[in-house]
Amino acid sequence: MQRECGYCRKPIEEDKEVKSTLFYRHGNQLARKEKEYCSKQCAEYDQMAHES
Repeated sequence: MQRECGYCRKPIEEDKEVKSTLFYRHGNQLARKEKEYCSKQCAEYDQMAHES
């Protein structure tokens, strides 16, 4: 099974994934989730999308 980016859904090449912890609000509490991305830029964009 091929993995895909957590933001743009592109397939991730073997040993090229970028793991990042996503911080987001779940109700009134701060939650975190470990996700895999195809690049550092996608990880940053996903974090920004959850901050607004």
